[in-house]
Amino acid sequence: MLIRETRADDLPALFVLRGQTRDNALTPEELAGYGITPESSAAAMQRGEVKGWLCEIDGRIVGFASGDRDGGEMLVLALLPDFEGRGIGKALLGCVVAWLQSLGHARIWLVANPDPKVRAHGFYRRCGWVATGEMINGEEVMEYRGS
Repeated sequence: MLIRETRADDLPALFVLRGQTRDNALTPEELAGYGITPESSAAAMQRGEVKGWLCEIDGRIVGFASGDRDGGEMLVLALLPDFEGRGIGKALLGCVVAWLQSLGHARIWLVANPDPKVRAHGFYRRCGWVATGEMINGEEVMEYRGS
């Protein structure tokens, strides 16, 4: 298992992977509808606004995570279903949190599905995230409080 920083040339593969997740899968076309494309992501990375990490196993990208420099937001954590339960998601999440903490963010946050039946609901809570009671577009806002 290799965890490394995301590069711009990884982005097309990450966009495909994002559509293959168990929960909250979004295709490249759906992401484009939100204005999120490999090109816009590469530009944000080049400006230093967004930074991410990915996990490779046997040369295959199996998961990734990224955060927003200015807002302190954990933007995305995506993992292929066959690689869940191996600590990869927690490791990727930790990379983003550590980076955001190193920037001095007092508030590190994310939005997630509030449904307890969705895997992310329990995962984030086990990793030290707490629901704030705030909602954005039907998603609950969570803050990192440490694990």
